Amino acid sequence: MNNTTGKRIINFIFDYKVPILFLALSVAGVLVSKQSLNFLFLELLARFGRDTFLVIALIIPVITGMGLNFSIVVGAMAAQVAVFFVTNWLQTGIPTCPAPLAFLLCVLLCTPLAILFGWLAGKLFNKIKGAEMIGGLILGYFSDGLYQFFFLFVLGGIIPIANKTLMLATGIGVKNSVDLATNKKFTGLKYSVDNILKLPLVDCLKYLFVAVVLYGIVMAILQKVKGKKLITSKYWVLLAVSTIFFGLSFLPSFIKFAEILRIPVVTYLLIGGLCLFIEWLLKTRLGQNMRAVGQNRVVANSAGIDVDRTRVIAIIISTVLASYGQLLYIQNLGVFTTYGAHTNVALYSIAALLVGGASVYKATVKQAIVGVLLFHTLFIVSPLAGQTLMNDAMIGEYFRVFICYGVIAMSLVMHAWKKKKEKKTLDAGGDTPAASADLLESK
Repeated sequence: MNNTTGKRIINFIFDYKVPILFLALSVAGVLVSKQSLNFLFLELLARFGRDTFLVIALIIPVITGMGLNFSIVVGAMAAQVAVFFVTNWLQTGIPTCPAPLAFLLCVLLCTPLAILFGWLAGKLFNKIKGAEMIGGLILGYFSDGLYQFFFLFVLGGIIPIANKTLMLATGIGVKNSVDLATNKKFTGLKYSVDNILKLPLVDCLKYLFVAVVLYGIVMAILQKVKGKKLITSKYWVLLAVSTIFFGLSFLPSFIKFAEILRIPVVTYLLIGGLCLFIEWLLKTRLGQNMRAVGQNRVVANSAGIDVDRTRVIAIIISTVLASYGQLLYIQNLGVFTTYGAHTNVALYSIAALLVGGASVYKATVKQAIVGVLLFHTLFIVSPLAGQTLMNDAMIGEYFRVFICYGVIAMSLVMHAWKKKKEKKTLDAGGDTPAASADLLESK
């Protein structure tokens, strides 16, 4: 019994080594930096709402067996093209347009672009099966060149832009940064979603408890009518957690602690809706096909699944979601960095997903959420810890960049090691290695 428990503990630590390491580093960073929890939670709430959508956009390609989708950067570019044109229209043609409606206009404009870019990326990945990650990385660099050409030469040089406040002095090319704040002359995209509805954290916790209870009542009624078990153990865990927070929301000390924390409700509802969409999609026929393709393309093809089409759809969904995530990111920042806003989108999103315990083979919504919380907690406290320990904030800055690249490198090394180990095991058993799937498909 003791040996079994010990093995379980060892296996748990090995399986979740990256989240455990980041949790330890985050706790140490918080203690060393000596920052107040109010500051930490304020920053974390802002970063969570800003970046989570982008991280969740990576899940579908992983499930479909295409690895970490470095090409989400093209979705970010689609969003930025939409932001530029909508900002131009806001400053010239529709200055009184409400900010939420302007954001919706960005969504409508970037969606067809993201679908097109995702379709092209999916077609490319079908030509380089087994090398999607490196292909996505190179595709990002190639697309960045086209993006720079479009914003530096096409806009103003070929496509006339009457609004000179967005353009360089020569009239050709867009300025390095564009302020999205609202002023007396026109509406801006800054906080166009975040400011729709903001509530104190204490009130949000109360509403969350009520929503969980109502959900349980509805599920209990449906369970009795249909005769099927609909209330799972996950619900009871959620109910317990929401009950604890509901109780805390009445404590004077907690109320004082949380008084400055205000939640952008609509932003968080969009993130929650995306989580539910991913869970629903994976239960549909398309979602099951994606799982089958991710497990073994040869077997999926033999079962009558159109493997190439399924892979293209997965990349299109990921690219479109990434474009929406970039829109949320930009409206939260309030400044559109024309030539740099998209450059680290894939890097930081993938690092956050891996920190949550995901891998090249497997990723879940829970891992994405945990990864965002841990990754950005360390990002917040590391410069402050560097300032406290070394009297130089740049030490912490270098450390977090090193961590970002390091966790991706470690994941890819583990991926290569696991594939090699599986190949040796299958070779020893006389079976066909999984790595030969591409060869079998070609035959």
